Amino acid sequence: MRPPLTTVSQHDHVVDAQTGRPTGLITEADVAHAVADGKDVNDVRVHAVMTTRPAVITTTSIRDAATIMTARHFRHLPVAGDAGLLGMVDIVDVCRALISTGPG
Repeated sequence: MRPPLTTVSQHDHVVDAQTGRPTGLITEADVAHAVADGKDVNDVRVHAVMTTRPAVITTTSIRDAATIMTARHFRHLPVAGDAGLLGMVDIVDVCRALISTGPG
């Protein structure tokens, strides 16, 4: 028997204990790619399909986040502060914010 498994719930963050930064990021696109590649998602480990060392932003403007996301083709972007990981912004969040602020 192997040692007890470590599980991650849908709201957990996996972070580096020293930096507070995420060690990886897995999105629905990662899961979809694994399925499209014919992998059985019950057998695939998260580390095999996740993005390691994802880009992380700190407090910045919505426009800066949009620029990073479009330039690097990201749909999700972790946000960190002095205390570590604060949350995640996705492309829909950015679009909504840009629409509500208008041009400029």
